[in-house]
Amino acid sequence: MKTTLALVFLATVAIAAAVPSHGHNNRFLADKQLLQRQNDILKLLVRIEQPNYYEDQAQLGNTYDIESSIKDYKYPEEVKKFVFAYKKGFLPRGVPYSSYYTSQSYETELLFKLLVAAKDYDTFYKTAAWARININELQFLIAFSSAVYAREDLQDIVLPAPYEIYPYLFVDADVIQKAYETKMWDVGLTSHKTYVFPANYTVYTPEQSVKYFTEDPGLSTFYINFYYNYAPFFNGTEYGVQYDRRGDLIYYLHQQLLAHYSLERLSNDLPDVEPYYYDKPFQTTYYPNLRYPNGQEVPVRPYQYTQSSLYGHSGHSLYESNFEGGNKEYYSGNYLTGNYQPTYYYGYANNYNYYYPEDIQLYEKRILDGIDIGFLVSEEAKVKYPLYEDYLKGINYLGNVIEGNGDSINKKFYGAILTSYRQLQPYSNVPVAPSALQNIFTVLRDPANYQILKRIDYLFRRYKNSLPQYTYQELAFPGVTIENVDVDKLITYFDYFDIDLDNVVNVKTAEDGQFIDYRARQTRLNHKPFTYKIDVNSDKTTDVYVRVFLGPKYDYLGREFNINDRRHYFVEIDRFPYKVQTGKTTIQRNSRESNVVASDYPSYRTLLRKVGDALEGKDQFYIDKTESYCGYPERLLLPKGKKGGQAFTFYVILTPYNQQGEHDFEPYNYKAFSYCGVGYNNKYPDDKPLGFPFDRPISGADFYTPNSYFKDVVIFHKKQEDVNAATTY
Repeated sequence: MKTTLALVFLATVAIAAAVPSHGHNNRFLADKQLLQRQNDILKLLVRIEQPNYYEDQAQLGNTYDIESSIKDYKYPEEVKKFVFAYKKGFLPRGVPYSSYYTSQSYETELLFKLLVAAKDYDTFYKTAAWARININELQFLIAFSSAVYAREDLQDIVLPAPYEIYPYLFVDADVIQKAYETKMWDVGLTSHKTYVFPANYTVYTPEQSVKYFTEDPGLSTFYINFYYNYAPFFNGTEYGVQYDRRGDLIYYLHQQLLAHYSLERLSNDLPDVEPYYYDKPFQTTYYPNLRYPNGQEVPVRPYQYTQSSLYGHSGHSLYESNFEGGNKEYYSGNYLTGNYQPTYYYGYANNYNYYYPEDIQLYEKRILDGIDIGFLVSEEAKVKYPLYEDYLKGINYLGNVIEGNGDSINKKFYGAILTSYRQLQPYSNVPVAPSALQNIFTVLRDPANYQILKRIDYLFRRYKNSLPQYTYQELAFPGVTIENVDVDKLITYFDYFDIDLDNVVNVKTAEDGQFIDYRARQTRLNHKPFTYKIDVNSDKTTDVYVRVFLGPKYDYLGREFNINDRRHYFVEIDRFPYKVQTGKTTIQRNSRESNVVASDYPSYRTLLRKVGDALEGKDQFYIDKTESYCGYPERLLLPKGKKGGQAFTFYVILTPYNQQGEHDFEPYNYKAFSYCGVGYNNKYPDDKPLGFPFDRPISGADFYTPNSYFKDVVIFHKKQEDVNAATTY
């Protein structure tokens, strides 16, 4: 079976973070086949919480029989496994879903494998049409989106933004309610009419002053897309594919999220976030003000809430999951033999158990022991995996173990503590809807998540602090000197952003929804595009790799950071290769060119209209392979700063460009690869650890080399009207 899976994945996988793009023409006109497939997929995602009202898709889904079509799938055993599990009972439609509950994640994995196994697009489409009707809506969305990213025959498909497919978990419940009420009294629409509902952030306490960041839809979308690309249940070994630096990426992604959050706290005069402690209450209360489509609220975390136990709906406790064989053995031994019979209480599995923080503490201790001893162990301790002989391999082992993903070397022994922390249950002995922490769509909104990330970051720091400091020779680039760095004035402001709410109101037919145009208008942080220039002097013509970071200069009390303390708060602004000439070279780069960020999604309404017009011959629809929607939001590249200006530090370092493959940066779109990875079976175009050179302790003068440069900059926060009116500051 593993051989078969390996062959099919090698043939079909094409992750969006690394889309093949042969030649240099990355923009092309969509043909009829691509347009039809794009239209099919857009329609499948319209109002996913209600029955599919497109008659062709509904008929296809209602008549398709997966079991009798088994010959149309590349590995029949996966089809049989899915069919058996589905007949035993998947999570029902209309029930709030959590990607962190073990049984629900496993069901999602089964559907994903089924969709990827389809031999051709026609089988994939029929399977998706069936799943759209029969599978829980969020479960369908995650499995379907991951499969679209993974299939080679869908590599050029553009998926709508998650916040417009499922606005309930991005927009406050009172705004959703206004959309409902508007639909109730304005039922006779015969022409286009736009309704805009304000959705401004309400700040009651100083801690809530960073809500503009944590509740930014683009930030959550970035994290969701990363999940689609690197779902924790993916097992590269099983599929015969390799994720380059998967564990390193787990470390760096979460370290950078925490660093960005910390810079926003500094911009609002807030102290550094405290790590989560087992015996102390969370730092903040949290009122999500979100509601699932079935009316259940995303639970509130009360003031001074202390977690005394973890409460799982996964059908078995974390202890059982990790000490009795993990997901696959548990299900093959129980679920797939018919012994797993969930019953539902208010829509939730009634076979829940308790497990305790002591369990996670045990996993933490084992990981810390491995860091201190110098190796991690496989199951039954048959193989030792050294952490310090090869640093790139070491951080990979560690990152995979901490996430507990499919490439973890020993999930039974080390657990999945990143996921386990997020299963901190919402404060009741009665089964309730998943909390914000328990849902990939909402986890970045909850301030408690950053306390959890701070604790996770401690484990990585413990490892990184055990590594030797970079020597002068490792940091220097003989013959290459940065003489100066100039940066445009850095200005941030709040502007408005509209989220399409059409999908939150139910309609009977496509025609009934033709003129509905409901939008939530939110304020969001943005910045003026800026350019920076790097003056370089080189004694030779050579390829260099440019890394650009932004970090704090002072702490929240106005005290200047020393370099070792503030290295944890530097965020990556850009990285790219460049050829410098003998003598003087000026490297000029605009923030919009950054290889860290992604631009905004096109709106759902715009996508539907453009594809429809192209199918009818009224317009043309182009695919631009240089666009990547898995990336840190371009708007949030800079922290907010302050009205009177706030001091930060711009840091640039040039290192030799050690090309990892013959076609680095040519056949693949490496846009935003720093945070999104390079997908399956592709290599990072660099041989340094992610976060270099701030990923290891710094002391002494060796860190300050001629090929690096610190530049003090100031970030001003302005009103939007002042930004538009003024030309200089």
